[in-house]
Amino acid sequence: MKRKIISILTTNQHEPSRTKNKNSEQKFVLLVWFVVMITFFTAVNVSAEEYDLDTYLALVERNNPDLLMRFKDIELARTDIALARSMFLPRAGVQGGFNHNFIERTQNMLVPTDPNNFSSPQDVIYQNIRTNYDNELTLGIGISQVLFSAGALSNYNKAKLGQAIREQSFEAARSAVLCAAKKLYVRAQLTLLVVEIRESSQRFSLEQYQRVERRYQAGASTEMDLLSAEVDWRTKTDAVMEARKNAELVLLAFRDLAGIPHAQAIELTQVRTELPEIPETPNLGSILAGRADYRALLLARELTDVERKAARNAFLPELSASFNYALVGMMGHPSAENMKFGSAALGLTVSIPISAGGARLARMKAAQLEQEKSTIALSQRETAIESEIIELLLRLEDASQRFESAYRTVETAQRAVALAQAAYTNGQATYLTVMDAQDKLDLVWLNFANVNFEYLSAYYDWELATGQ
Repeated sequence: MKRKIISILTTNQHEPSRTKNKNSEQKFVLLVWFVVMITFFTAVNVSAEEYDLDTYLALVERNNPDLLMRFKDIELARTDIALARSMFLPRAGVQGGFNHNFIERTQNMLVPTDPNNFSSPQDVIYQNIRTNYDNELTLGIGISQVLFSAGALSNYNKAKLGQAIREQSFEAARSAVLCAAKKLYVRAQLTLLVVEIRESSQRFSLEQYQRVERRYQAGASTEMDLLSAEVDWRTKTDAVMEARKNAELVLLAFRDLAGIPHAQAIELTQVRTELPEIPETPNLGSILAGRADYRALLLARELTDVERKAARNAFLPELSASFNYALVGMMGHPSAENMKFGSAALGLTVSIPISAGGARLARMKAAQLEQEKSTIALSQRETAIESEIIELLLRLEDASQRFESAYRTVETAQRAVALAQAAYTNGQATYLTVMDAQDKLDLVWLNFANVNFEYLSAYYDWELATGQ
């Protein structure tokens, strides 16, 4: 039987069927579930905002705080790549300085007694000679470049894989949040529908109570019937209050997931014409390729490969080059001319690791163990995904079968209410018979709605599990 979704017209929910033709029409209309456009006002004089499923999902994707935080993680991963890439780029620096000397520096040095007549060592004496200039100006430029560093290359590869892992983790979280949003949307419709059913049942119970009261005043009904009718009406009133509270709680979660203000009244406008059929299951390879969480695990295993290579690279030397240029100017010496000179130097540096006390070997062992763990985790995840798909198909088939049963039970319960009302009117049944039939009808309506919710919930979980 094609599972088509219908809307519940609560004003006709408890109206008895009058003819076989009308029963046939109701059976045709009743084919699946009843996700309807239900308006639920949470504030007085506040215009309700309409949300269909696509609009709500777009709002969730834009405003959900968990997704916003994960997106920031991706941006942080990009900065990690930039930091790792910087190790391969030249580093340059400029340094300058200026000194002005306020106190003279002197040094006791040998000097000739007569600079114009110096012929033997005996013609020298010790004298304090000024050694400083008044002003000293220095300027230096240095450039360094890493020519080869296996460790820097490993860090760059790890940063790139880290970004890819975070992107896949974001996609997995996004799919999970959107799946939860779909289920929450349907649950909100369900709770609002429960309110409609409870309110309709309350109205019907009130009408019956008023009817029994008139019959009691006319002497055609007993006090027991009147009291039973009043208790039933008041019980249904309490059930309405409970249903409204549950609906408010679900709508609170509905708003929070998408960042909708709590004071905003909402109207759910999504209407399904039919439930989706039980899908064909793709092969496991296609499922794994479509799942972002599994792709993240694959990248994590690849990251352990990079870690292992990085541990081996710790035994390799590093080569770097540098170029330095300096300019020095000295001015203000009483017995010497101003001095200016420069220097330039090009250097190569090789760093060869000899021993690290066993740390590098331990790092290689740890990387190997992490690699083995990631392989086991992948295998375990594949088995879990396969089991999850089988479980979801069982849930879909079970909900589908229970739908058919619930559909037929609704028809039967409606017919039972009509017969009980007719029998009560003709004096062939008591009021309790009518209310018992009515209570059973309420239960089967609620069960029918819940079965459809369970089917859609399982279907959304199946989409998530298969990477759809």
